[in-house]
Amino acid sequence: MVTKKVSKPLPRLERRGRASALNAPRRRVHALAPEHVGELGSIAALAIAVLGLAMLILALAVIVTGLTMASRYSAGGQLPPNIDQLGRLPLLGGIGLAVLALALIGGPLALLADLRGARLATTLLALLAGILSVGALLLVIQRPPPDPIVVSALGIVALLFGACALLLARPGR
Repeated sequence: MVTKKVSKPLPRLERRGRASALNAPRRRVHALAPEHVGELGSIAALAIAVLGLAMLILALAVIVTGLTMASRYSAGGQLPPNIDQLGRLPLLGGIGLAVLALALIGGPLALLADLRGARLATTLLALLAGILSVGALLLVIQRPPPDPIVVSALGIVALLFGACALLLARPGR
């Protein structure tokens, strides 16, 4: 035989207060990111840092291409008259890309270290990188036979930077 405990029903005021979402205890965040960034913000910061590292590798490859431009033409024996100018654009572009990549790596690290203004700076850097990716995508598409791999990679990178900027731009929670 099973007997049930008889309990007194709670007054209506106590039941309403207990079920309210405002009275619910705050959920503790176990992420490495600060609480105001949140789970999605920490994922966006990680994605920005990983994309920044990939851009740094690309920048180093472009810099090496600019520095070794003369060796590409030395096999034929005839160097173009403007060989010093041919390597200048990849060299300067690679240095600019490396500076942006280092900022994209440092921004999320500063955000995760909870430095003041790091969230806004990281958001603006991600937005700038996304805009530059869209510009590069448009330049690649304008060439007569566009390379589908480069077009799809630039499109995905632009989309990722835009999504990360939007996730970091949301108000803190």
